[in-house]
Amino acid sequence: MQYIHVFLCAAAAWYAAGLFIRLTPRNAAIDAAAAGMLCGLLAFLLPVAGLTGDWTQAVFLPLALVLPIQKKVSWTDRALALPLAGGAYAVLSFLCQSVRAFLPAAGAFGTACGLIAAFCAVSRAMRGLVPPENWMEFFSQTGQEQFPVRRWQVGLSLWLMAALELLLPLAADRPESLARAAVLGGTYLLLYWGTVYAVCLMTAYRRERLTALIDQDYRNEMQAFMSVIRSQRHDYNFHVQALSGLVSTGDLDACRKYLDDLVQDSAAMNTILPIKDPAIAALIHSFRIMAMEDGIKLHLDIQNDLSSVVTSVYETNKVIGNLLQNAIDEVRTHTDKSFGIHLYILKRGENCIIHAANKIGPKSDAQAYLQDIYKPGLTTKSGHEGIGLTGIRQVLSRYRGVVYSRLEDDIIHFIAKIPLRMEGDPL
Repeated sequence: MQYIHVFLCAAAAWYAAGLFIRLTPRNAAIDAAAAGMLCGLLAFLLPVAGLTGDWTQAVFLPLALVLPIQKKVSWTDRALALPLAGGAYAVLSFLCQSVRAFLPAAGAFGTACGLIAAFCAVSRAMRGLVPPENWMEFFSQTGQEQFPVRRWQVGLSLWLMAALELLLPLAADRPESLARAAVLGGTYLLLYWGTVYAVCLMTAYRRERLTALIDQDYRNEMQAFMSVIRSQRHDYNFHVQALSGLVSTGDLDACRKYLDDLVQDSAAMNTILPIKDPAIAALIHSFRIMAMEDGIKLHLDIQNDLSSVVTSVYETNKVIGNLLQNAIDEVRTHTDKSFGIHLYILKRGENCIIHAANKIGPKSDAQAYLQDIYKPGLTTKSGHEGIGLTGIRQVLSRYRGVVYSRLEDDIIHFIAKIPLRMEGDPL
């Protein structure tokens, strides 16, 4: 009967873990059944190898990670699922063993199955609290916080819970009565669900903090952009007076040059103004100023106002900001900056195209370079984490968008395709 006990507990434990990493109940059940059968089969074979004891938490549950099921689940999520499954198995195993020890055989199996079913029901009921798929992005920005919460604390909390669930039964005396077993079982359940709930609260808190930071960034960008507009309107009278003075003195050459400079400056701002959301326009303007300070010309060709893209303003700015930041970081290292940076925002079919192009230095293997730049953590710039292009890909993958690159001689092109919102889609 040991292997049946292992099968039921391992399947329920992996079901709870699957729900936490956002699998549908059906897919979580499929994964749980596969993990339970693997663990039960190995438990059945233990006596054949002359081994005794329950090796499920130490060996069998980790083996379930390599099963070729739910391949879309990232290894980050699997790393969180393992302590969840391990902690749940420890709780369920203790409860089932206590039931078998203090109840008659006729009712022990049914009671154990009832406890496992109740655990799975609670797991499914808590499914609405689990962090969303993009929960790691909630930790992407940090600020002055009274209670700082970091991403590593989420994983550490779950692994500490799993370790405690494994060690507590070893440290406690064997329960001498069903009542004592129930108290210990309740303590283990409280530790498990308390940790899971705490992790959900941590991610929810970070989500609120990120929303506040995004809102603050939005307002700062809006204020900066409006300051530029007000400044231009304020300077308008001075420009008119200067032109009037040059005309009255008959210095037409100086007047022509002054007017050309004024037209270029106005044209650059007019290029940005068609963008519907001021926060996006403000971001592009800030990068234009940043590039100018490094002697880099940012050429803009904006033929789409970005009002119909499926991404949020924050996500759109993340795509544009990362493309322009990477381009500026590359071009500022060049001696010849005459090519500058070209940014195109166009509409092509059912997609909006955001296209950035700039020169790059000599590369010994251009094709390998194009493949490597999308690897997380890779960077050729000091002080950078190398996550920009990976972040763009993660954002666009949620909406079936893509980002790719191509190299033409010494010009590198980055093209991001963002699907447009269809008519009738929610904003």
